[in-house]
Amino acid sequence: MDNYKAMETVLAREVELLDRIPPLQSLIRDAVINRDWADYEILMESIGEIGERFGSLETERQALLDTISGNTEQEQFYTLTARLPERERNALGTLYRRLKMETLQIKLANDALMEYLKEARKAVAGVIETAYPERRGKLYTKDGSTIEADMKSVMINRHF
Repeated sequence: MDNYKAMETVLAREVELLDRIPPLQSLIRDAVINRDWADYEILMESIGEIGERFGSLETERQALLDTISGNTEQEQFYTLTARLPERERNALGTLYRRLKMETLQIKLANDALMEYLKEARKAVAGVIETAYPERRGKLYTKDGSTIEADMKSVMINRHF
């Protein structure tokens, strides 16, 4: 029963942390779209802090699982829950499934934002190439040597 309570506490804390991420992802998306880089940095720090806390909880959860058996994570979890009474098994199973589903939703939101950024970078590269066709995607360092057009650090002044 001690393992059940400890596992339930860790899973509940992990789910609680994951619940904080989607609103932050939405704010990050808005900050990127609005080009509010100060807010973006603050929000990314918040996500990083949540990630660090989640990582320590994962380590704690894995240590709990390791005390039970030496199988793979999924087998370890279900090995633990199989030994418990039905009520506890259902409670842990519900938390574990919620953890996995929220992780997947967060990953999908991240992938969507990365796809948006990739398309925005392509659009900016197209605009720059149209405006300056002689450059043909070439960028120059401050000493005048040519570098590849990566577009990661291109800054465009919106005021002409």
